[in-house]
Amino acid sequence: METIEKQNLKPGSKIMLDHLGQYYASINCEANPGTFSVSAHLKELVKPNILQQATDDLVKRLPHLNVQLKRNFFQHYHEVLENSLKIVPQRDFQSPASYFKKADPLTRIIYGDYHLTIEVLHTVCDGRSLAKIMSALLVRYFELQDFNLNKAGIIECSATISDEEVEDAAKRYADLRKSKHPEPSNVYKPKYQNSTPKVISREFDLNALKAKAKTHEVTVTEYIMAHIMNEFAKQRQKAGGQQVITANIPVDCRKFFPTECLRNFVAIKTVIFPESLEFPEIAQALKKQLATIDADYIQDKISEMENIIRLINYIPLFIKGLLIKKVGQAESEKNSIEFSNLGLIKLPQEIQSQIETLSFTLGAVPNMPYQFGCVAFGNVLRITTMTVAKDNTIVENIYSALAN
Repeated sequence: METIEKQNLKPGSKIMLDHLGQYYASINCEANPGTFSVSAHLKELVKPNILQQATDDLVKRLPHLNVQLKRNFFQHYHEVLENSLKIVPQRDFQSPASYFKKADPLTRIIYGDYHLTIEVLHTVCDGRSLAKIMSALLVRYFELQDFNLNKAGIIECSATISDEEVEDAAKRYADLRKSKHPEPSNVYKPKYQNSTPKVISREFDLNALKAKAKTHEVTVTEYIMAHIMNEFAKQRQKAGGQQVITANIPVDCRKFFPTECLRNFVAIKTVIFPESLEFPEIAQALKKQLATIDADYIQDKISEMENIIRLINYIPLFIKGLLIKKVGQAESEKNSIEFSNLGLIKLPQEIQSQIETLSFTLGAVPNMPYQFGCVAFGNVLRITTMTVAKDNTIVENIYSALAN
């Protein structure tokens, strides 16, 4: 099987999946699409012809985006496609997160009148790398309109892909001697009436949130998490429940292990709600839990999955897929909430006035009725909730608490 080497990704090249990619390839189905997206909301009408050219240039620079999911007897893999990646209008999609069918390219560029979206299957990359890819697309889109830009820190479309950008960073940094962390059981899930997946977004003044977080001596992420978990605790109290409230928080491993990897390189931190009704105590307890994330913790977490993948690597795929699905189902049962924050995205000053906001949307997941994606641009922080619950009360209460 031809694999990535020496920056030589051409049509027909095969890319072996990282452990997270193998998981999402195994669970991928219409009920569990495994997708997520980053969107840019513009102040002027999108120019489709220029967006298509920018997409062509981006994919030429990063051919691992234009791939199809394939399989052999033992594993899933990506195969680089020959045809160009065509942009598609928003009107062609009825749901906020779309299922990638067998023949589809695993990256989708969607546009509306005033927004453009990059949606991917999670086999392709993680949220942090997709944010970098979106930044590169935006810069190229405006560059083609004769904007003179300072592109420091932005992926340059005229360059060539590097080996490190498409490496399996988790495999490189895993320490297979590491052992598994204990996880909570008997996790609280709010009761809800099922509905079709929907997205509820709200914009917040970033400086105002920073000021509020500072009064509690916590970060913006910790402050938002405290409000989300506090609302879940209120709902649990109304229902008379005693279960543990947990949150699944992806952590960017690049903060601890240097790499330019543009594929998946995240680990999961499970945060447990402190059993207190006083908000300052909740915020401080969450801060202490997140403070335990260090290089040893991250290496431990990525090593857990590498150990599993190594053990089942040569089991036939029809058996391996069932095993991976069971692991994934067990993981989703351990969490009440998923919260992912991409942080502050910086773009060249010359185009900041062309962009209203960015948004980050997580795909719907079975057994996880509420997922929160967060990203900031300029002084606007936007929280996007993907929910399959018919009643919006929990989401609206969280947004109101953050706004007050």
